Formats: sequence, C-alpha cells, structure tokens
Amino acid sequence: MKESGPKAEAVWSDFSQTWFTLMHSTRPFIFRDYQELADHCAASFECVRDIVVASHVIGRMGVDTLDDPLSDRYKRIGCSIAPLDKDSDDYKMILNYVEKTYEPVKVADTEYGISVDNIFSVETKEGPSFDEVKKLTNKRLLWCGTRSSNLLRHLHKSFLPASCSLPVPGYMFGKGIVCSDVVAEAARYGFTAVDQPEGFLVLAVFSQGEEIIELKNPPEDTKQFQEKKVCVKGLGRKKPDESEFIDWKDDIKVPCGRLIPSEHNNSPLEYNQYTVYDPKQVCMKFLVGVKFEEKDAVINTED
Repeated sequence: MKESGPKAEAVWSDFSQTWFTLMHSTRPFIFRDYQELADHCAASFECVRDIVVASHVIGRMGVDTLDDPLSDRYKRIGCSIAPLDKDSDDYKMILNYVEKTYEPVKVADTEYGISVDNIFSVETKEGPSFDEVKKLTNKRLLWCGTRSSNLLRHLHKSFLPASCSLPVPGYMFGKGIVCSDVVAEAARYGFTAVDQPEGFLVLAVFSQGEEIIELKNPPEDTKQFQEKKVCVKGLGRKKPDESEFIDWKDDIKVPCGRLIPSEHNNSPLEYNQYTVYDPKQVCMKFLVGVKFEEKDAVINTED
C-alpha cells in the first residue's frame, strides 16, 4: 500500500481487525505503517511460532517416560549443550569480546549493563555443522540476539531466515539471518523483563562468502540479494577497532576490538550488521547466558 487516503485506511483497518481477532490483545489498535507492522506484528508472529515449536518439543510433562523428564526433553531438542571451563582460552576470549563491544542498553530512561553468568558450547543436529562451515571463506565469530521465546526453536532447528522481509531496523536488508560484530546490538534483542533480567546471546560462526556488499541504507528491493545469496554488510556509525581483532581457529576471525567511531557517521545503523540468505553459511557455536543489570540502581535493604 503505497497510496494513502480512504482506500488505504480501509485496508489497514481490515487487516488490523483480522490480526487482533487471531492474536488477542488488551490494547488492539489500527496499524498505519510498515514500522508498526514490523514492531508489533512480525515480532509477535515469530514469538508465537517459536512457542508452538517449543510446546511440541516439550510435549505433555505429565506423560510417563522411561527416562528422567528433563533428560527426555533434552534429548528431544536434538542439540548438544556443554558448559565451557571458565579457565579455558575460549571462555576468556568470549569474556573479552563482551567487554570490548558492549555499551549500556537503554530502555526508556534506564540504562542496563551486562554480566556473563555461563557460557555453553553448542552443536545442533539441524542446519550446517561446524566442520561444514569452517570450510567456507571469510569466516567471523559474530553475535546473534535472541528472545527467550525463540531460543529453543534455534536449538532444535538451527537458524532460519527471519520471517519479516520489510526494510526496517533489524530487517533492513531483507529476509535473512542477521548477526553483528558488537554484543551491544545483540543484547537489544536478548533483554526479557525487569523482573526476569536473565537472557541468552548466541555466538555463531558466520561465513561472509566470496561476495560482500557494503551498504549504509536499505535498498528498495532486497530480492536481488536473496536470489544471489550474497552477504550484505550494513555499515554502522560505530565499529570494532580492527587492530585488536584476533584469529581464532580454522581461519575464523574474532572482531573483538574496542568500539570506535566509523567513517559512516550518517548511517541509520549504530553498529555493523551482517546478513546472509543461505542458512548453510551460519552455525551456532556458543550460547552465552547473561544478566542485565540496571545501572545506578538504588537497592532498598531496609526489609
């Protein structure tokens, strides 16, 4: 709907009424633009879709099983999850990556810091394996934000392209798999609620492939990128200092440099975003359990 006027208003009204009939809300409203559609419709659809996947995996907890119920559900996920030794080089590398590329997440007038509780090594059965992705070119270890509601689906089915293909923040370059070289960008999606400050962030091995297209602004048509399956790098106003990057293993680069201003100070993106359209170019490697902490909070200890 590019045109405006009574016809457009009627279409938006009809869609909105249909949507809120299916997706109940205490505060239904009329969608009026694509930004609202992405913020309140696409995100809700993804959330419900992932909860449905989780409910099918978990099943009825009251059904008797030969195994311990938690062990039985763990097997159903089909994903190997093992804690990292806190004295290991990988654990220290990830802590350094978090420290260097995190900036406080701001929600309304409140800023939130972050602390790492645990780090797990992950190997999914669905999607490409680490051995397959490490054979590809231009590999980086990048951050992916995830809500608690869709974490189990990622573990069960690996990464899938986002269901939204609108040119809005988070989906600026079409229906693909989006990662960032800055943990602060991923943390925006990982925050759950004030009374439930724990969340998870994903570190994935991400192959940019042979063709990388760098853009500051979203194009009108992203289908060309999806068809060619190239990598699109959205250039942010801040970037990690390349002089501090490290080479991990199997030619995988870790962009764990401190954040510095980039030469793209008029970009709509604050941080770099990387988008690929072929799920075979990305595999989950680490799951980072974090806690979001309100900065400068005054704790009442009288009770």
